[in-house]
Amino acid sequence: MLGCILGYLLIFAQCTHVANEEFERHPNDGWYNNLVHPDWGAIDTHLLRLSRSAYSDGVYEPSGRNRPNPFTISQIAFKGNNTLSSLRKRNALLAFFGQQLVEEIMDAQRPGCPIEFFNIPVPKDHKYNPDGKDNLEMPFRRARYDQTTGHSPNNPRQQLNEITPFIDGNIVYGPGKAVEDAIRSFQGGLLKASSKKLKESFPVENDIRLPFANPPSPRDHKLRPVSRFRMFGNPRTHENPFLVALSTVWFRYHNFIAATLKRRDPRLDDEALFLAAKKRVIGQYQKIVMYEWLPAFLEIRWQNLQPTFNMADYPYRGGGKNIYKGYSPNVHPGISTEFQAAAMRYGHTLVPAGVKTKRIRDGSCFNSERPIKAKHSTKANGYDDGDEKLNVTGIRLCNSYWVSEETVEEPDGIDEIIRGMVFTLSAAEDNVIVSDLRENVFGPLDWSRRDLGALNIQRGRDMGLPGYNDVREAYGLPRKEKWEDISPRFSVIIQELKAIYNNTEAPDDLDLFPGGLLETTYSGPGELFTAIILDQFLRIRHGDRFWYENTDNGLYSPEEIEAIDSTTFFDVLNSVTGFYDRFVMRKIDRKNIFMCQKTTGSDCGCENPDFGEEEVEPFPNNQTAAAEACVSIKRYDYFSGSEGSFVATVLVTILALPITVGIMYLMVWLRHNEVDFHKLPAQAHPQAGPNEFYATEWVGRTAYGLLNHRPVMIILDGQRLKIKVATLQGQVARMLDLRGRLNGAGKKPEATVTKSCDKGYKMMLLAVPGEIDLVLHFSTMHERDVAFDRVREFFETHNWEIYEACPKVESALWKDAQTIDLRKQVLAKFFQRIVSDLSGQTDGQDVSKLSQLEQEALNTKLTRTEFADALGLQPHSLFVRNMFLLVDSTGDGFVSFEDFKAYFGILYSGNADKKAEMFFKMFDTSRSGKLSKENYKKMIKSLVELNDNEGSNSVDVNSIVNRIFQQMGREKQGYLTMTEFKAIMFSDTADLWQSATLNLDVNPDAPKVLIKSGSVRHRAQTLAARYSKRTRVRRMQSLVMVPQVEILAQSSTPPTTRYGLLLQKWARYVDNHSRSIFWLTLYTLVTAGIFIERAYYYSLERENGGLRRLAGYGVSVTRGAASAQMFTFASLLLTMCRNSVTFWRETFLNRFIPFDNMHDMHIYISGLAMFFTVMHVVGHLVNFYHISTQASLDLNCYFREYFRASHVLASFQYWTYETITGLTGAILVVVIVVMYVFAMPYARRNLFKYFSKTHSLYVVLYILLFMHGSARLVQDPLWGNFCVGPVVLFLMDKLVSISRNKVLLHVHKAKLLPSGVTNLVIKRPLSFDYYSGQWVRIACPALGKGEYHPFTLTSSPHEDCLSLHIRAVGPWTKNLRQLFESNAAGKLGYPKIYVDGPFGESHQDWYKFPVSVLIGAGIGITPFASILKDIAHRAKNLSRVPCQKVYFLWVTRTQRSFEWMTEIIRQVEATDNKGFVDVQICITQLREKFDLRTTMLYICERHFQKIAGLSMFTGLRAKTHFGRPKFADFFEALKMVHHDVRQIGVFSCGPSALTRSVNLACIEHNAYTGPSLIHHYENF
Repeated sequence: MLGCILGYLLIFAQCTHVANEEFERHPNDGWYNNLVHPDWGAIDTHLLRLSRSAYSDGVYEPSGRNRPNPFTISQIAFKGNNTLSSLRKRNALLAFFGQQLVEEIMDAQRPGCPIEFFNIPVPKDHKYNPDGKDNLEMPFRRARYDQTTGHSPNNPRQQLNEITPFIDGNIVYGPGKAVEDAIRSFQGGLLKASSKKLKESFPVENDIRLPFANPPSPRDHKLRPVSRFRMFGNPRTHENPFLVALSTVWFRYHNFIAATLKRRDPRLDDEALFLAAKKRVIGQYQKIVMYEWLPAFLEIRWQNLQPTFNMADYPYRGGGKNIYKGYSPNVHPGISTEFQAAAMRYGHTLVPAGVKTKRIRDGSCFNSERPIKAKHSTKANGYDDGDEKLNVTGIRLCNSYWVSEETVEEPDGIDEIIRGMVFTLSAAEDNVIVSDLRENVFGPLDWSRRDLGALNIQRGRDMGLPGYNDVREAYGLPRKEKWEDISPRFSVIIQELKAIYNNTEAPDDLDLFPGGLLETTYSGPGELFTAIILDQFLRIRHGDRFWYENTDNGLYSPEEIEAIDSTTFFDVLNSVTGFYDRFVMRKIDRKNIFMCQKTTGSDCGCENPDFGEEEVEPFPNNQTAAAEACVSIKRYDYFSGSEGSFVATVLVTILALPITVGIMYLMVWLRHNEVDFHKLPAQAHPQAGPNEFYATEWVGRTAYGLLNHRPVMIILDGQRLKIKVATLQGQVARMLDLRGRLNGAGKKPEATVTKSCDKGYKMMLLAVPGEIDLVLHFSTMHERDVAFDRVREFFETHNWEIYEACPKVESALWKDAQTIDLRKQVLAKFFQRIVSDLSGQTDGQDVSKLSQLEQEALNTKLTRTEFADALGLQPHSLFVRNMFLLVDSTGDGFVSFEDFKAYFGILYSGNADKKAEMFFKMFDTSRSGKLSKENYKKMIKSLVELNDNEGSNSVDVNSIVNRIFQQMGREKQGYLTMTEFKAIMFSDTADLWQSATLNLDVNPDAPKVLIKSGSVRHRAQTLAARYSKRTRVRRMQSLVMVPQVEILAQSSTPPTTRYGLLLQKWARYVDNHSRSIFWLTLYTLVTAGIFIERAYYYSLERENGGLRRLAGYGVSVTRGAASAQMFTFASLLLTMCRNSVTFWRETFLNRFIPFDNMHDMHIYISGLAMFFTVMHVVGHLVNFYHISTQASLDLNCYFREYFRASHVLASFQYWTYETITGLTGAILVVVIVVMYVFAMPYARRNLFKYFSKTHSLYVVLYILLFMHGSARLVQDPLWGNFCVGPVVLFLMDKLVSISRNKVLLHVHKAKLLPSGVTNLVIKRPLSFDYYSGQWVRIACPALGKGEYHPFTLTSSPHEDCLSLHIRAVGPWTKNLRQLFESNAAGKLGYPKIYVDGPFGESHQDWYKFPVSVLIGAGIGITPFASILKDIAHRAKNLSRVPCQKVYFLWVTRTQRSFEWMTEIIRQVEATDNKGFVDVQICITQLREKFDLRTTMLYICERHFQKIAGLSMFTGLRAKTHFGRPKFADFFEALKMVHHDVRQIGVFSCGPSALTRSVNLACIEHNAYTGPSLIHHYENF
C-alpha cells in the first residue's frame, strides 16, 4: 500500500515540474558541468594523483622495476577457497552492482595508442606454462595516456579517464550524444525496446553495430558478431549475464518513468519526456549508489548485520566528518589513480564464482537449472560426445563471459538472475579472489584466460603508483613500520610476501593493491581503501553541479528529491521485473537489497557461491551432481589462416614480372606464327602465265618450332631448264636447276611428286635429285592439281621422268621432306671442312673415321642457289652465273667439294694476281684472253646488280665502260687484255686486292672457322698498313672533303696513364653533359631526400605512432618509398607534357634545362619509380606479415580509418585484399608490371599495339595511386602535395592535343615507295607551325581512332603541306600501307587522319652548332630529309645560320631502298654552291668490306668518279662507300679538320645498333682534347 502511494506522489511531482519548466540537461561529455573549471570531470581528462608518481625513470617507465613477478604475488596473496562466502551477508547483487558502477564513473582500461606492451613473465611452474618455457609472457597493454605528458620529471605521464566521473547515467544512455540518439526510439521519450510489455522488454538488437566491447568467449574461444548484443548505453554491458540483467533493469526503468509521465500528461512531446525520464533515472541512480550501495560496500559490522557505515556523518550539506558543504566548484570530481588502479578493485574479492539463479513455482523458491555441454562440466570424461547437454545449477562466471544472451534472454531469465544475485552470497571479505577472476577471467584470442590479480598489480605499476606506505601517507594515514603491522589476520601471507619482496624492513615497496587488500577486515575494506573510496565518492557528489540533492541548480524540485530519497533499489527492481514474490520472499529487506537475509520455510534462502575450485575434468566421474567447470586457457596465433594467402601473394608478387614477360614473349611468338597454312586468306594475284602458278612454300620451321612459310610464284623456265621460286615482288629466292642431269646410259632423270591426302588435299612435294625439296601449299585442291599438271608437262617436255608417289598425310610430308634446315647443317660442315683442309688442320686425318655428317658433306655438290647463298648473292645474278660456270669443272650444274676447294684456295692464299686472273676469266667467256667491251659491261652490270635485279637500270653502264676504254686507249680495239685489266684494277688498289676474299655466308649458328695463324698475322699486318697514320689521315681528309692540310701537329696526345685517361674522359663527359648531369643529380638528390625525410620521420619523429615498434623499420622504408613513389610518378607527368616541352625548348629555359633529354628522363624516372615501387611492395609484404601477427583490436589504434566488424580478424588477406589500400596496391602491382614489361624495347618492336594500349593504363595507374594514398592507412594523404601541379599541367597539355584531335585532315597524295615506304602528303592546318626535324603523332580512324603512332615530318617548314614517309614494319604501319594501297589511284578517296603535334626533339637544333653531323640509317633519315629540304630552301641565306658546315652520312642497304631521299640530296646539291653540305653515302648491303665483290665495286666507283665526277650508283656528287662507316676514324678526322670549334653537334637517327656505335665513337673521341662531340639520337 505504501509503495502505491509513493508511486502516485512520484508521478504527480514529476509531471508538475516537467510540464511547467525547462531545465538544463546533464552534459554527455562532462564539459561545463563545472562552470568555473569547464574541463573538470570532462571525458578524456587526467586521472588525479593524490600521491606522488613513482615512475622508475621519473617520467613514464613503469614503477616497481625490482618488485616481484605479479603472478607470484597473486599466487601468494590472492589464492584461496572459491566457496567461502560473505560473513556479513553481502550478496552477489552488491558485487555486480559495484562492477556496473565502475563502468559508470571510470574507463581507463583501454590501451594506449601506440600499443605499449608491459608483459608479465609466466613462471615455469604456473598453470599457464605447462611446457615450462623460459620466455613465456602474458600480454599486458599499458593504459592510454595524455601524449602531451610523460616528457620530463616535471611532466610525468598522466593516464586518462575516457568517460565522465559523474554518476550521470553513462551505463544507461551511453558516453555520448551519438550513442544516446542511437538507442532512442524518439517516440514518447522511450528507449528502443524489443517488446511493448515492459517486464519482457529488452533493448533492440545491435543491428547498426554500435562499437561495443566484443572479446571472444573464453568458453568457446571464438569471435561472434557484435550484432548479437542488445543496444545498451554501456559498451561493456555484455561482459557477463549479471551486468546485462542490471543494465536491463535501468533500461526498463527509464521506459517505465517515461510511460508514467506520458500517461499523466499526454501533451508532453518526445524530447521533454525523454529528458525528464533521464533526469529521474540519473537522480535515482545517484541516490542508490551513495546511500544504499556505498555504505553496504564500505562496512557492515558483525553485531546487527546492517550497513553500519554511517552516511549520516557525511551528509550532502554539513555533517560531523564531511569536509564538503554541498556543491562546490572547487571540488575536483576526477577519478584518482589510486582509486582506479587499486582501491575500487577491492570489489574483486567480493565477486563470487557464480550465481545460484532462483526460480519460483507453486509457491516455492528453488535453484534453477540450465543445460550446458558436457565438455564444460566436471563430468566431461563420462560423455563420449562432449556436445551432449546436461543440466547444472546456476551460472558459473568463468564460462559466461560474453555469451550473456544464452541465459538472460531465456524465459524468466532476468527475474531468475536478479533473484539469484539477491540470494547468492558474495565471496568472503578477505584477500581471496575467486579462480573465475584470478586465473580464468576473459582475455583476447591469443590468451583466453588471465589472472585478474596479476593484472591489477601490473596496472598499478603501469600507472606509476608509489609503494603502499607512500599512498597511506598521502591519504593522511600513518605509515606501517613493519610488515606485520599490515594485518594480523593474514600474517602467513604477509611473511611470504615479505620474503619475495626481499625487504625485511617496512613494506614501503609493497604494491598498493595487495597491500590495501591485506588490510581487509571481516566488515569490509581496510582503512586505506576505505579512505580512498570514500574520498572519491564524496568528491564525485560534491563536485557534480547536477547532483540530485543540489537545490541551487533548480534541476530537481523538493518533491522530486523527496520521491527519489524514498525510492529504493528494491522499488526499482520490483517496478520493472518479476523477481519479487511477496508470498515467497516475505522477509526480504526492501531498504537494503544488497544484503541477503536468512529466511526459513519456502522462502528463498541465502546460497553459498559453491561452484567448485578447479577447471574441466577435476572431479571423479562417480560424483552425483555435475557442476560447471572453467574451460582451460587457449592460445591463438593471429597469423593462422593467413599462411596460404601470404605465400600466394609473395609468389604472385615475385612471379608477376617473369609471368608477364612470359606472356609477352608468348604473344610475340603467337604473332609471329599466327598465320596457318589452312587459315591463309585468299590473295588476289596478277594473272599467272602458262608456265607460272602461285603457292605457299614451306621452308622449314621457325625458331619457335612452328611451320615457316612464304608466298611464292613458281616459274617453269623451259628456256634455261630451271624451276624458279620467286617472291611475289618477282625476286628469285632459289632455283631448281634441271640441266646436266642425263647420265651416260641415256636414262632419263627422275623427279618425284607426292601429294597430301588430308586437310583438303592442298599440299604437294616436288623432289629433284640434288636439290632441296619443294613443298607447296595451295588454297584449293583444284589449284594443286592444276599446278601438278603443269609441272608434269614441264618435266615430260624436257625429257624427264615424273613419278607420282603414294599420297601421304601432311605431317608425313613435312617429316620426309629434305628441308633447308637439314641442308644447312650439311653445308655448314661442307664449308668448315674446306677451311680446315686449306689451313692444314686435317692433314693425315683418316677419312674412314669421319662422322656420317662429315662423310655426307664431302660427297655434297652445291647447287647454283646454294653457291649463290654462300656468296651472299642472288642465284640469278650474272656474277653468280659466271663464277659458277667457272668453278663447275664438269659442267653438270653442280660444284663438287674439290672444285670449290680449289677456287676457294685461290682466294684464301692472298695472291692478288691469281684473284684478278680469276675475275678476268669469269667474264672472258670465250677463254681467248681478251675481255670484250660487251663482257666488261656485263661485269659492271653484275657488280651493280647486287640484290636488286633492277639496279642496273639506275646506272649508265655504257657511259661508264666507254669512258674506261677511252681512258685506256682501247676504244677502237674493243677489248682489254689481262695486263690492261690489271692496270685498271691495281691502280692505287693493290692492297685491296691483296685482302679481297670470298665472303662465305655460312649458317650463322655454325661454329667459327679457325684460320691458320700465319694467315691471320699476314692479314693483320696488311690491315695495319692500310690504316697507318699517314694513309688514314689522307683517307679521312678525303672523306670529309677538305683540302689537305698539315694535321699531325694538331692531333691531341692522350694521357699516358690509365687513370689519367679515365680522368680526362670523365672531365670531358661532365663538360659535354653538364646540364643533364646537373638536373639528373638534382632530381636524384631530391628524390633521395624525400625518401630519407619520410624514413627518418617514421623512424624517430613519429616514434609515438608505434608503427615502427609494431613492424620494425619496414614502416620507415615503406613510408619513405611511398613518398618517393609519389614524387617520381608525379614527375613522370611532366615528362609526358609534349606540347609544353616543345614550347619551353624554344624559350630561354632551354639554355638551362635539357628538354631534349626528356625522354631519357622519363625512362630514368620510371626506373626510380619502379625501384621505389619494388621497395614499397616488399616492405608492405613484410609489414603486413608483422601486422597480421598482432591482435586485431591492437591494430585499431594504428589504422583508425579502417572499420571492420569486431568479430572479423585483421588477417593478411584482409589487409591485402579487403582494404582500399591493399586492394589498390595489389592491382597497382599488376598494372605497373604490365606497363613496364610492355614498355621494354623488345615489346615495342614486336607488340607496339599492346605497348600503346598498356601504356594508356597510366590513367588507371594515377586513379589507383590516388585511391591508394587517400585511404589514410597510416597518414593523411600526401599525394596532393606532389601531384596537383603536374596533374594540372598535364591536363592542360592534354587538352591542347585533344583540341587538335577533333579535326580530321585530308590526305592530298599517297605514294607507295619501294622498301615498304608509304609517302603521305597531308593538308597543313593554318595554325601548324613547326621546325625542321620535329615529329608528330598520327591516328587513322579507319585503323582505330585512339591508336596514335609517332613519325618524323619529312616536309620543310616552308612547304604548304605536311609530308610523312612511313615504313611498313609493324602491324599498324602495314595495315596503313594496305589501306592506302587499295586507294592508290585515289578513286575511292584517301582516308583522313588525325595529326597531333608538332613536338620538339634534338634534331631541330642542328643549326645551333658551328659544325653538325647528320647520320641517318633506314627510315631514320626522315628528320634529315626535312632538315636538308630546309637547307636547300635557305641556301641563299645560310650566312645567318650559326652552323657553318653540315655533314650528312646516309647509311643505307642500297640506294634504291629510299631513292626518294636521293631526290632531296640532289636538290641540296643543286642549290648548295658554297659546299655547306657534305653528303656521304654508305651502302651496307655487302657484308664484308674487303670481299671480292666489294673490291670490284669500290674500284669501279672510284674510277667512274674520277672520270665523271658523279657516283655511278646515285648520279650524285656525293661519294658512295661500301660497307659500314667507321665512325671512330671519321670523327678523328673531323676533329682535326675543325679543330678551331668548341663543339660539334652529332645527330643520329636509326636502329639502335647505329646510334650505339655512333655514341661509342663520340665517347671515345671526347676523351681527347679538341672539339667535343655532342651526340643527340633517336631510335626507330
